[in-house]
Amino acid sequence: MQQGEITEVPDALLDARFRDNPLVSGEPGIRFYAGYPLVSDSGIPLGALCVIDTTPRPEGLTAFQREGLVVLARAVMRRLHSRREELLTARMAEQHLEQRETLLRALADSVPAMVWSADANGHFDYFNRQMMEFTGLEMPLSGEAIHPDDFPAASAKWRESLQNGTVYEIEHRVRRHDGEYRWVMARAAPVKDQSGQILRWFGTAIDINTVHQMSETRDLLARELSHRIKNIFAVVSGLVSLSARKRPEHKEFADELI
Repeated sequence: MQQGEITEVPDALLDARFRDNPLVSGEPGIRFYAGYPLVSDSGIPLGALCVIDTTPRPEGLTAFQREGLVVLARAVMRRLHSRREELLTARMAEQHLEQRETLLRALADSVPAMVWSADANGHFDYFNRQMMEFTGLEMPLSGEAIHPDDFPAASAKWRESLQNGTVYEIEHRVRRHDGEYRWVMARAAPVKDQSGQILRWFGTAIDINTVHQMSETRDLLARELSHRIKNIFAVVSGLVSLSARKRPEHKEFADELI
């Protein structure tokens, strides 16, 4: 490997460098050896492409055989070089993906919303820091944080989105780490390839508990106001009817008013 040219050993038993080698003195009983060094572009010897025989060859290789060995050795080095470039390219691409994933995770952890992702089959594989801190769960995979009354509807909606590839959107309650259930708006959208096949799902959940409570308060106020107005109209109607009975000349007007 150090010589940079073909090395031939016509009979290893007669060569002091090799006669005590176990591969020569024992099995497989090597006698003839010819090898061409495999050297990298930077000059580092990597090994040798060699041919061996169990029969001595005093005449050695022919000129054609020597040329063929050199051609094969150089072809091996080209293949090794090409493979090395492939591995370097793949490694660089892998590192690039790892860097992008790290940046995306950092971005997901920086937003105030809860963020999660799932594979094409809907298996959850990532939750951002806000999701884990909100629920107090390291990997809230089975929906244990969703309110039991809301889980059936949320689960059915998720199955429908997985089947149809439609956007998932629903309001439901999620148990916070302190045990309080709070309303959230959950939404997820599929990422598809050029053929329309779903590759992944990315979703978010936003705490809307305050807005939801305000909406409930407005609805309660509207119902209470409607009830009170109906009571006022009932009282007024009663007073008009009573007045009409006392003054028959106003009965026709009272009937139209009521």
